[in-house]
Amino acid sequence: MKKWTTFSALALIFPILAFGDLASNFFQQNGFALTKNCNANDPQKSDKSCCEGFIHGPIGPTGPTGATGATGERGKRGKTGATGATGVTGATGSTGPTGPRGHHGCPGATGPTGPTGATGATGATGATGATGVGVTGATGATGPTGATGVGTTGPTGPIGPVGPAGSTGPTGPTGPTGISNFAEFYTIVPPGVTTSVPGGTPYIFNTDGANNGGVVVPLSTTNFQLTVPGVYLVYYQAVINITVQDSNFPVGEMAIALNSGAGFTTLNYTVVGGMSNTSTTNGADIVGMSLVTTTVANTQLQIINPTSLTTIYADASTEPNLPSGATVAQFSSHLIIVLLLNNS
Repeated sequence: MKKWTTFSALALIFPILAFGDLASNFFQQNGFALTKNCNANDPQKSDKSCCEGFIHGPIGPTGPTGATGATGERGKRGKTGATGATGVTGATGSTGPTGPRGHHGCPGATGPTGPTGATGATGATGATGATGVGVTGATGATGPTGATGVGTTGPTGPIGPVGPAGSTGPTGPTGPTGISNFAEFYTIVPPGVTTSVPGGTPYIFNTDGANNGGVVVPLSTTNFQLTVPGVYLVYYQAVINITVQDSNFPVGEMAIALNSGAGFTTLNYTVVGGMSNTSTTNGADIVGMSLVTTTVANTQLQIINPTSLTTIYADASTEPNLPSGATVAQFSSHLIIVLLLNNS
């Protein structure tokens, strides 16, 4: 069916093409210009030059259509005739319906950038408008807290540069004064020399040591004045021999006594010492250390033997049962007083 259709179309086209070529050759051979106004159906309406050489009779009736002759061979194409003059432009026909939209064309190349225009002059600042009057609306209710986002902690950034040093802050208040008032007194007993200290009598410190501030003043070898009221640290140490005065075992004790103007009073919380299971104790060492508070200026202080039944001796240089020719170094005793808090 497809082959038959193609053949039929060709059978119709070839006679037309052949006739067109024969007609063109005929008119050209007889000097007719086809470009002139020649009306094939009505010669009376044709230009005179188009019909020269013909004698026009009346148009006879159309004869019957003859049988289609055999298709002749295709003639040679004639030469192209000269181009005729351009005819008068006809009136513009009515606009036909819009055809379907064509495919998008390819984007054209980007044109060169035009030069930058000159900056226009800055316009004058307009006047500030009047402040509007309005009532502040009520604060809306706080919305619910959103869920905490989930994410990984990013890496720690690099350490930034050290900032500039801040300005020096104001000077703080002066702190409490350190220890600057103290004194030391001591005794070195020569060999063979004994000094008795009966009960209720003071121990002797006959040599002045270091002293600073002038707060502690020695009035004698047994009395020491505390010139300002305050808190004092009192440390004492004494080497003694103890001899019993009755059938009891010897007890050696020492303590601090104060005199604020009404006589010396023993401070019981400062009593220290020891007891022996023999009638005589040789070479005992008694050490005491206490904090003492005074409330009156120029209070006096002593280190005393508070035991009434026992006499102590400030000597330990004659120890019994020493080998022949042996010697004993001299013993020393000390009293150190330090002002910790001045309440004057």
